Amino acid sequence: MAIQTVQLRIHGMNCASCVAHIEDDLKALRGVQEVSVNLVLEQGRVSYDDTVLNLENITAAVAKAGYHAEPIGSEVNNPGHRHEHDTGGGVPDHTAHVAVEGESAITRRFHKVLAAGVLTLAIVALGMVEVPSADMLMLLLALGVLYAGREFFQAGLPALLRGRPDMDTLVALGVGAAFLYSGAVILFLLGGDEYFMDVGIITTFILLGRYLEARAKGKASSAIRELLQLAPKIAHRRGLEGEVQDIPTAEVHIGDLLVVKPGEQVPTDGVVVEGTATLNESMITGESMPVDRSVGGAVIGGTINSSSVFVMRAQKIGADTMLAHIVRLVQEAQMSKAPIQKLVDRVSQYFVWGVLTVAALTFLVWYAKDGALPPAFVATVAVLIIACPCALGLATPISLVVGTGRGARAGVLIKRAEVLEKLKRVTAMVFDKTGTLTRGEPEVTAWVELTPRAREHLAQIISLEAQSEHPLAGAIVAWGKREGLARGVLISEVKAEPGRGIVGYSSGSTYRVGSARFLQAAGVAGVQNDKIQEYAGRGYTVVVAAKDEVLLGFFAIQDKLKPSSAAAVAACTKMGITTIMLTGDTLPVAKEIARQVGIKEVRAEVLPADKVAVIKALQEQGEVVAMVGDGINDSPALAQADVGIALGTGTDIAMESGDIVLVKGDLHKASEAIMLSRATLTNIKQNLFWAFVYNTVGIPVAALGFLNPKVSALAMAFSSVSVVVNALRLRRVKLT
Repeated sequence: MAIQTVQLRIHGMNCASCVAHIEDDLKALRGVQEVSVNLVLEQGRVSYDDTVLNLENITAAVAKAGYHAEPIGSEVNNPGHRHEHDTGGGVPDHTAHVAVEGESAITRRFHKVLAAGVLTLAIVALGMVEVPSADMLMLLLALGVLYAGREFFQAGLPALLRGRPDMDTLVALGVGAAFLYSGAVILFLLGGDEYFMDVGIITTFILLGRYLEARAKGKASSAIRELLQLAPKIAHRRGLEGEVQDIPTAEVHIGDLLVVKPGEQVPTDGVVVEGTATLNESMITGESMPVDRSVGGAVIGGTINSSSVFVMRAQKIGADTMLAHIVRLVQEAQMSKAPIQKLVDRVSQYFVWGVLTVAALTFLVWYAKDGALPPAFVATVAVLIIACPCALGLATPISLVVGTGRGARAGVLIKRAEVLEKLKRVTAMVFDKTGTLTRGEPEVTAWVELTPRAREHLAQIISLEAQSEHPLAGAIVAWGKREGLARGVLISEVKAEPGRGIVGYSSGSTYRVGSARFLQAAGVAGVQNDKIQEYAGRGYTVVVAAKDEVLLGFFAIQDKLKPSSAAAVAACTKMGITTIMLTGDTLPVAKEIARQVGIKEVRAEVLPADKVAVIKALQEQGEVVAMVGDGINDSPALAQADVGIALGTGTDIAMESGDIVLVKGDLHKASEAIMLSRATLTNIKQNLFWAFVYNTVGIPVAALGFLNPKVSALAMAFSSVSVVVNALRLRRVKLT
């Protein structure tokens, strides 16, 4: 079995019931593994067994349901693999197809609104003045209005015949009945009122609502388009002779030397080989401050060089770049569905049938009341028009699309929509220490002398440590460099004892650097010094140095905190979330780091395999747990947590770890993700509340005869637009 995934552009969807119908038909196909259809993006994603069915079978099933589907680029089939035409440095072409409706489609909608509006104004004018054959002229003008709104009939009536009525069905029945009744009154001289004005106004209002909705949905899904615009079209490639040639970014290959000028975008991911750069990475990582890169520093495609010219070597191209990864993750998140949305889609599927039933009962009750056709007819049309479930279908997906896009702009990548619901319910945030709360790079914070003139021997100590590969030795050597200490002293007969220390000889003396136990075993006196015990008790790693049997002093080493750690913990605490540190480090070290960041609960000396057990225990106590880790050795714990939050660093971002990826590794983004989830879920509930209230109140009012069909049409259009506008507020929501 070979599972393929295809992304489809689906035309003709107008409400949540359309989504449910398409999903049901595709799921019924043998070989289909998973289906997700998004009303806002007008797209569908289908995973299927290509030994059982093919793309033609899938598009045929969509067509049979009454819609039109076409694949969006072949790269979607295997997003992590290279294709024959994907050899260069640009973002894969399929991502260019993310617009909800193109400008030409929106323009066509505007022309329909304009045509219907002009014809409706003419109908209104004829109704106010005495003109010969005015009734026949209004009939012809109303026919022109219906032609402008023919999409309702082209989609709605076939859907009814298939036994799957949707929003278009309700509009087609309401407007069509009004037109046919009015035509019969005029042509067959039946007597009574005509409703051509209602036909024109209803159709125009609904077309106007769809036009405004299409424009607003385009803004809602702008996150991916904004990311795509970061991909530069041209790169300056330097040849073997030093000549520079402008080439399309798609023609960049791994290993190419590329020249990046001030003010230009970095063409692809790579490393600086000449010069220095100050880069604005905010559009990719959410990091507001510019970052400096020198030779050997990693650069990200799409970021902006704001300083001098530099030369880089391309290391990742096409679908492997960070920008392509981010675009793909945002697409997948926006195509996924939260549980609340799945429920709404299912409810909407039966909602239209309920409306048709209410409309039929309305007509029968009104007609039975006094035997008059016009009042029964007006009330029925009002019910059909007011009940269109557009707002209900848009309420959830529009907020999810905007919310995930807002997260991407802030450097918070949410991989699935259901994560937003889980994240809102988090009660405990578990932080890994090394590489998460701290930089993961030990640093000397103090050199404490225990013997007079001990500093005179630091050159020998630094030179000895320079011959060790231990990370603590590297920290000591880096400290010596910052202090301006020479490390070129000749050290001979160097011998390292892994995990304990190192020994060497210089000018007839023996120098030892290592743990207190290592020096004590060598006969060095005074190792149980009160100062050493004090620093060790405060969570510092102590590295002791001696000459012969004389104790010189010690280095106090600590893994430095990330600048954002304390603020992130404080933000979680303020939101009522319990914070816990989980680390394999010793308890004194863990407690000191916890004290500095404000975490009160510490689980120390925990092996990676045991972290899962700790999270399980918290979950059994009723906690909804989010785990924040570096995405490498924390993968099992990230998977076990209700929400896994992986820190990404530079271009080596751990895209596959956790449910959420913090692009730059800024820990404060974890609290921002929670704020975003709360804002998004609140927005969804607001939309659903007003959508349900609108229908719950509107349908009975219309059925009782208190709502004119024209007002119903205006209210229906307004409800859809208001839901989208409310969701757009998420683009400006503050996450701090």
